Amino acid sequence: MSLHTIVPSRYPYERPIEEDLGSWWVLHVKPNCEKLVATYLMHRDISFYLPLYNRKERVGYFQRIRTTEVPLFRGYLCFALEREQHNLLYDTKKLVRIIKVTDQERFVQELQSIEKALRSDRNLTLRPGLVPGARVVILSGPLQGAEGVVIRRRRETQLAVSVTMFNQSVLVKLDPLTKIELLSQWLASPAG
Repeated sequence: MSLHTIVPSRYPYERPIEEDLGSWWVLHVKPNCEKLVATYLMHRDISFYLPLYNRKERVGYFQRIRTTEVPLFRGYLCFALEREQHNLLYDTKKLVRIIKVTDQERFVQELQSIEKALRSDRNLTLRPGLVPGARVVILSGPLQGAEGVVIRRRRETQLAVSVTMFNQSVLVKLDPLTKIELLSQWLASPAG
């Protein structure tokens, strides 16, 4: 297996996440093995979603900007496979455990919102924990259809997209002209 294999975020490539509704699981993998396991799943034709984003960091004496594509949720990979076929995963030696997704519809909705946030090509900030507040849906702009919680700080408005399974939130900057609709007074809790 080549180290330079390009790993897609989604496999099969253009397959919508909701097509695998009902068979999603979360794979907790060893540190820094997310792309390796994704390549393993791809070679075995197993559907997966590994949210990747471009992390920019300054390196060296001249502070050059280096961009690297890294997993958004370190140590986790989402895959769709029937329970009877999980034995295909055990020979990878890179997995820690398989986590069952109990609320499939909510999980798929959260992954779709994350996917829209990544495609919006805006700066993302990862935040531990779930953000409590009133749930909204974005009605306009590149995040149209994404659901989350609006956070207002100073002069900036952000959308917090929480993923309950990972107990993490992704903050995305919103344009001031973005149209928003209130969904509910849902309060985020780790128990989900």
